[in-house]
Amino acid sequence: MPKAWTLQNEQLLVTVDQDTLEARVTQLTSSVEWQFTSDPAEVTIEHATSSVAVQFRDARERSAHMVTTASEQRLTVVVSGLPGGACVAVSYSLPGNEPFLRVEVEPYPSASTSEVTEVRYPGPLVPLNDTPRHTVWPNSNGTLIPHAYSRAIGVGEGERSMHMSLGRGLYQPWWGLVTGRSGYAAIAETPFDFALDLRHPSGGPTRTASVWVASLGRLAYPRAIRYTFCDGADHTKLAKIYRAYAQSVGRWISLADKFARNPQSKRLVGAMIFPVTVSFRDKQRVPMRVSLTTYDKLTRQLNKLPALGIERAYFHVDGWGFHGYDSHHPDVLPPCPEAGGWEGLIRYSQAAQKAGYLFGLHDQYRDYYLDGPAFSESKVIRYRDGSYPQWSYWAGGPQSVICAKEAYQYVRRTFTELLSRGVVLTGSYLDVFAVVDMDECFNPLHPMTREDCYRERARMLDYVRSLGIAISSEEPVDHFMPHLEFCHWADVPRVGFMRGEPLGVPVPLHNLVYHDSLLLPSVWDYGYDPELRRENYIRGIAQVEMPYAHADWTSAEQFAPAHAMANLHRAWGTHELVAHRLLDDAGSMQEFIYPEGSVTIDLAAMRYRIEGGKQATDGWVDAPSEPARSLHKG
Repeated sequence: MPKAWTLQNEQLLVTVDQDTLEARVTQLTSSVEWQFTSDPAEVTIEHATSSVAVQFRDARERSAHMVTTASEQRLTVVVSGLPGGACVAVSYSLPGNEPFLRVEVEPYPSASTSEVTEVRYPGPLVPLNDTPRHTVWPNSNGTLIPHAYSRAIGVGEGERSMHMSLGRGLYQPWWGLVTGRSGYAAIAETPFDFALDLRHPSGGPTRTASVWVASLGRLAYPRAIRYTFCDGADHTKLAKIYRAYAQSVGRWISLADKFARNPQSKRLVGAMIFPVTVSFRDKQRVPMRVSLTTYDKLTRQLNKLPALGIERAYFHVDGWGFHGYDSHHPDVLPPCPEAGGWEGLIRYSQAAQKAGYLFGLHDQYRDYYLDGPAFSESKVIRYRDGSYPQWSYWAGGPQSVICAKEAYQYVRRTFTELLSRGVVLTGSYLDVFAVVDMDECFNPLHPMTREDCYRERARMLDYVRSLGIAISSEEPVDHFMPHLEFCHWADVPRVGFMRGEPLGVPVPLHNLVYHDSLLLPSVWDYGYDPELRRENYIRGIAQVEMPYAHADWTSAEQFAPAHAMANLHRAWGTHELVAHRLLDDAGSMQEFIYPEGSVTIDLAAMRYRIEGGKQATDGWVDAPSEPARSLHKG
């Protein structure tokens, strides 16, 4: 019988094998047992230019220390004698009488010059006497991976299995597992250098494991993850565990509080969003693809909308800068001369103000174009080897990435000039900040950790909001929730970005946590795939989101579906999504429950039903079938 250390409270019994450091957890309320299993490469250690991956069982020495207080039991194991003399400390802690286990990994002081660069611990957690049903994964808006799901995920050639926290692959820094009798939610308390390794071969099972990656080349600081166990779990219960955690650490802020700090944002409730493009010069195509719509033409479009019954609207203006969409950043001024320059942009914004509409500009302070006047190699992020990123993917041609520590000055410069010139800005979209993985920078002039990057991005968002402007970014990545009032979109995860079949069974994990903390548009009429238009409408209704619409629609009939979505948003858009239920195994029938009623959707028949409140429908309503052109540039 292997020797083990033991911790116990009224909810959990935890035993830790003294040789392998594999832990076993027993839920005392249900007798469900769980086992952490070792990863083949638990600890990666770097010696100068070489590295080696080992397991904790390979260490020459271990020393254990147990501390018990009125509020906690804590076991710390110092693992020493790893290759190169590296040391790591692992701690397990149980609070007084709560059903969660906290596991902490930290570098331990030693005389070694070797660095621990990655730790995969604790390993995958699997039930021993219960049957897995599905993995709960906050990928984009959220999905469930059934235990025997037929599609492979993260195991094919070129497929990504590692999903960095606070990016599209892991909006929120947690995941979970639901079994026949129980389940758990695993929350990365230190999320900035955390990744979820998720692999699912065709037919299963799903393997999930935590990965602590290097911060500027080393483990650097303590990393912590908590596992909360829940009898009778489902994905709603697990999402609500994370919601309570987000509230406890101050990450969740109610929409009521956000409206109080910035009244402009309240005008988005029940609004339609109109994305328009001024100028587009696609340097990726030969000959260069060019499109142009003048500010005066856009102003005429806007002025027709009040007569069509559009009372609340937000205009999201792309391609307004000197070289148009996705070009020249951060040097976007002056406004596109061919479209009407400063005078045209000012008139356009004033027309929105007169109509009572919000008006915001798309802008970008991460992409750093090599042909921009501000470009300087001294401001780019540097990799560890001293090189810096270069690619040519977006319309503007060759670019790098500006270090977030260097970007703030350009945000202030742009907004100071826009406002001083008389552009009426009531909204803003700072692209990619709340979706692209946090950057690291090894430039000795401005070194930056991923956490530093987050704080710099948040500072820029907060600055724009401080100007009385409703602030948004691309997607609702967790740590930016306190800094944002709305976002651009949050689609379900699919085999392609906003294209193709869903991955797993989509469920609204983001909205179960943040529906009453962030305003979110539907991707209806703004998706990449027109074949998904009806499905996107159904999902937008169910999640009570704002509709995108077309500024060049000319009849009230064209706006009818958008009005239905906007009216429901006006009624329930600031309410909590209390619960979500799958009414069949395939996820075709789903129920979304709000404080005043519910929305039931049938994705097979493309219809929905609203019960309760003033927006209740008389039975089932079919999704609109009229085709719409894509609003995207390519």
